[in-house]
Amino acid sequence: MQKRMRKKNWPPRKDTEDNRALAFNFSLKYLSFRNRSIKEVYDYLLRKNFIDETINSVLKRLVDLKFLNDEEFAKSWIESRQKYKGKSKYILKNELRLKGLKNDLIEPLLNEAEDDLETAKTLFEKKKKTLAKLPAEEFKKKMAAFLQRRGFSWSVVSKLLKEG
Repeated sequence: MQKRMRKKNWPPRKDTEDNRALAFNFSLKYLSFRNRSIKEVYDYLLRKNFIDETINSVLKRLVDLKFLNDEEFAKSWIESRQKYKGKSKYILKNELRLKGLKNDLIEPLLNEAEDDLETAKTLFEKKKKTLAKLPAEEFKKKMAAFLQRRGFSWSVVSKLLKEG
């Protein structure tokens, strides 16, 4: 794993059984809020001043116990971000890369995910209600900007504007 910055002026925690148990408990609490990628947990433990040996043994244990699984994390991330946030595959790919996932894991999952046009249609219908009172030109301009901020390509946006 890569090196990250530790808290300044705090000595790193030695690799002892007590510190491994502490790191494991920190990780469980961190995972209790939502699914995380392996890199997210690694970075979190690094911020807590654990050394690489401790972190790697805790990560191995979490993976063995099936508390950490990057593929499952990516599937749920893609599904929820498309459904609740209306994010395009382009945005999702970048978000997952930032979470430490590799392209060879991301690409097949994005290919299985809902099509960008369908996601954009849902978003278009929701936003249409709030922009309905605007003149046609201003409606198109604001809707296009809104959809492009969500990462949708111009071909998807223009298709929806022609249909809608």
